[in-house]
Amino acid sequence: MSAPPPPPSNDPSPLDQRTSSSLSSGLTYRAIKRAMAQQFAAADLPFADEDALDLLLGLSGLTHADYVMTGAAPVPAEHRQALNAATDRRLNGEPVDRILGWRDFYGRRFAVDHVLSPRGDTEVLLLAALTAIRDIKAPSLIDLGTGSGALAVSLLCERPNATGLATDRDPAALRTARRNAKAHGVTDRLTFLQSDWFNDLPARPVDAILSNPPYITTAAMAALDREVSAHDPDGALHGGVDGLDPYRILIPGARAFLRPEGWLGVEIGFDQGDAVRTLFLASGYRHVRIILDPAGLDRVVCGQI
Repeated sequence: MSAPPPPPSNDPSPLDQRTSSSLSSGLTYRAIKRAMAQQFAAADLPFADEDALDLLLGLSGLTHADYVMTGAAPVPAEHRQALNAATDRRLNGEPVDRILGWRDFYGRRFAVDHVLSPRGDTEVLLLAALTAIRDIKAPSLIDLGTGSGALAVSLLCERPNATGLATDRDPAALRTARRNAKAHGVTDRLTFLQSDWFNDLPARPVDAILSNPPYITTAAMAALDREVSAHDPDGALHGGVDGLDPYRILIPGARAFLRPEGWLGVEIGFDQGDAVRTLFLASGYRHVRIILDPAGLDRVVCGQI
């Protein structure tokens, strides 16, 4: 049975004068969320209602259940101030995850300072890796270009007997990844190394290597939505003229760091499946396959040596 609709509210809804004293009392969470969504919609921002709710919950500390149960409660001053500032930032084109400072990935929260914000599409690579190592008692892995650490940390959380090495050429990204590893309790099993792909990697073969490398073409970089181009680092996006430069390094290079039967998996752009599969086959990998994302698009290519 569905819950009865909330009672009508007499709260003012617009936040057009959100810096005025009229917001100092009386507004409820439900009213402020509605007003934020109206402003986002008026600014032609996609997902206006979802963004408003995500910001409200993220900045107030309420759960969705809290909001349903107490949405008619007055909003404390500190929450109003934070939501006012967040509304301005969203209207100026800043993504929700950058405003909050974190993004959820595979049911866990990851800080996203100085790194590519992890997307749901990358969970396809995570699931492929978990499948690849499922029969290995104590698997070892390398996450190349770890960024936020979402892949490596999630894998180790899902497999408590696994160990890993996470690399990135950007020291700021490694600092963020270490924070995330600490937050999720895997620092004792995850080593970090500043490295440009295979440079400086220890010569210890592992069971699996995975990477979500930059794969956007030069032409597509020029056409990126500003919410991506202005907030995600170029180095985590641009894969060269045809978007394949990193794969030309990763795919042949990984062989030297994989055990016999070792597995390599990489995320790809939706139109790169055939080209990346060809690179796998040319480097002598077996059991090469393309894995689709929930939208039915090519998302991961993987194979074994």
